[in-house]
Amino acid sequence: MRRWLYQNRFQAGKYHCGYSGVYGSFEAARLALPPGLAGFDHDAMADIDHYTTTAGGFEPMPATEYPVLFWLREALDEGARTLLDLGGYVGHAFRQYDRYLAFPGDFRWTVFDVPRITEAGQALAGKEAAQRLRFTNTIDEGCGMDILLAAGSLQYLSENYLQDRLNAWADRPRHVIVQRTPLHARRSFVTIQSVITRARQVAFCPYSVAERDGFIDGMLTLGYQLVDSWEKPRSLDVPFHPECHVETYSGLYFRLKAS
Repeated sequence: MRRWLYQNRFQAGKYHCGYSGVYGSFEAARLALPPGLAGFDHDAMADIDHYTTTAGGFEPMPATEYPVLFWLREALDEGARTLLDLGGYVGHAFRQYDRYLAFPGDFRWTVFDVPRITEAGQALAGKEAAQRLRFTNTIDEGCGMDILLAAGSLQYLSENYLQDRLNAWADRPRHVIVQRTPLHARRSFVTIQSVITRARQVAFCPYSVAERDGFIDGMLTLGYQLVDSWEKPRSLDVPFHPECHVETYSGLYFRLKAS
């Protein structure tokens, strides 16, 4: 009865960042999405209060982002001037980090996301004349860039998405920063997340969780070394599946070994 009641409330959109079910693959979860908006490629999904304020501004950078600032500064000092923000939404991270790092005039921050989100991001950037910020719907523009940042995005992509793209690129980013990502100590799985927009519309998304050691090994196989790791105090629980509990979200910094 409890499971039935929860599932009914979940499908009715009663939970922001609620979770339901465990699936063997991203595709299986996608096929099981409840009725409603699916994924982020909708106008309503460009207005989520986790990132933006009701006045149209951007939320201040939380303290848990400081490890990212540290390694971005190191990369900038080494001469890095291009960054692909994988799943970077409307460019909020660029604005948050720029306040502290003051990116140089020749720095280019490129956000990769789905079309409706990048359209909203471009509109915001146009109002601000943000010359160092641009948007794309083509992930392979990341080939040849200096830095790849995946901050809170890999869980919305299919299993091994990051490693598969990097493997396909002849010129891989020297620096890869993974932030705000759920990694499980013993298993990989996919669940379904519900997201409620400021307009009270509900979207459902497949939500991937990789097994931590396997995720790291996949990066090592591609020639990267793990330089640093840290945690974000946020847990993940899928109701009725205690084996899927994730205690904290992870941050990882990888650097490509010199050839």
